Amino acid sequence: MADDLSTFIAQSPLCSTHEHTEIDSFYQEARHDILTHLFDNYVIHDLYSAGATSQSIEALLDVSNPDIGSRFSAVETAWQHIKMGGFAEAVRLAAFELFEIENITSESLKKASAGTNLVGGPGERLRLLRDVANLDHVQVDPGRRPLPLEMIGQTFFHYDLNVFDLCNGTPELSELTEITGEEVDSLRTLALSIEKLLEGSHKYVVALKSQHAYKRTLEWTERSDDEAASALTSWLRLGANISEADRLCLGDWCTSYVAKLAAKYNLPFKLHTGLYGGNNFMDLKYIPAGSLSRLVSRHPDTRFLLMHIAYPYSDELIAMAKHYNNVAVDMCWAWSINPIHATDFVQRFIHGAPVNKLFIFGGDALTPAATVGYALQARRWLTRCLRREVTEGFLSEKSGVDLAGFLMMDNPKDYFDVAAKSAALLAAGSDTTLREAGSNPFRNRTRSIRNSGRS
Repeated sequence: MADDLSTFIAQSPLCSTHEHTEIDSFYQEARHDILTHLFDNYVIHDLYSAGATSQSIEALLDVSNPDIGSRFSAVETAWQHIKMGGFAEAVRLAAFELFEIENITSESLKKASAGTNLVGGPGERLRLLRDVANLDHVQVDPGRRPLPLEMIGQTFFHYDLNVFDLCNGTPELSELTEITGEEVDSLRTLALSIEKLLEGSHKYVVALKSQHAYKRTLEWTERSDDEAASALTSWLRLGANISEADRLCLGDWCTSYVAKLAAKYNLPFKLHTGLYGGNNFMDLKYIPAGSLSRLVSRHPDTRFLLMHIAYPYSDELIAMAKHYNNVAVDMCWAWSINPIHATDFVQRFIHGAPVNKLFIFGGDALTPAATVGYALQARRWLTRCLRREVTEGFLSEKSGVDLAGFLMMDNPKDYFDVAAKSAALLAAGSDTTLREAGSNPFRNRTRSIRNSGRS
């Protein structure tokens, strides 16, 4: 039976604070079919973990093969093993919402495929995210720079500025030069180039973002300018053959410099913590959020937003949000990693840290159909979480509704200053400063987010 809390969470708009939503031109070129709509997401990593071969997964996502049944049959045994998992739950929710499939089988997929009009056409991406998932807006990490021209003149697709290469100690200098007009040949010119990058972009982006935990430890050490200059010299001379020590040194210096500029321009600094996407390469020493303590302490005026609840090291993340006034936590991806763990995390968080430091949803997905499933999943488990709080007497029905509204909409819109960013994007088309040499952060994208190497 529906109640006020359940109805509110099911029907209210929701902000997504982290996606990798593909740019529209590339989305249309992909010509998605029912199998890529449903399975071109993190569920393939669970399929592989359960025993599906890489060849069968590749075949599953091969839209050039119209034989829907045979493509799914090759992974069906693995699918049976993962159906109760969070990634698969989101697939099942999307299958019912988008294709009216109650039980995913080769036959049900073939039948639904014959009747669907979801084929990657114009306007489909926006309709799925805004109208079906009922999202207020999405915040997209495009994986790399420059920012896409599709940002200009609209207010639904907001973007992060990705700084992975800087934090990783592998700065893409030619890209920086193209965007800023600054040739990098010294630490001074590197700093100037990074400053120009943020100076030209900060009005339009909602945050800075790095996922360098995929390539290096989150542990941070203060580096002197002399040390960083020496490491940069090695990077200029050796490129990818730079030593690990020099790469970490340059990455630490750049991370600190970016954090300082994030404070200057009042941009949150989003950082990946916890579980990796993919299979068979995660180094558990790299991913705990507690490793960021020294960086957070060193930059007290920078707002650090730590992502994915640092799964499985979630309790220390609550401790950081409680202790540091400049640390907040994003639930992006967390509901689908493990919804039971995520639900428990939300309850522990709201009883252990300020609720204005919690952001409740991000699908972290390339395809909008996947985000539809993840949004339904987040609503389902947030309802269960807050219903438990009401049932156990910690919240009244009204206070539960109020908290849900705060977490779903009010808090992210305030933290990211979405109204101001939206106004800047609408005005960007007539902003003459964007046309000045060396200060235009927008370009036509020649590489998709999927093929950025960082999604």
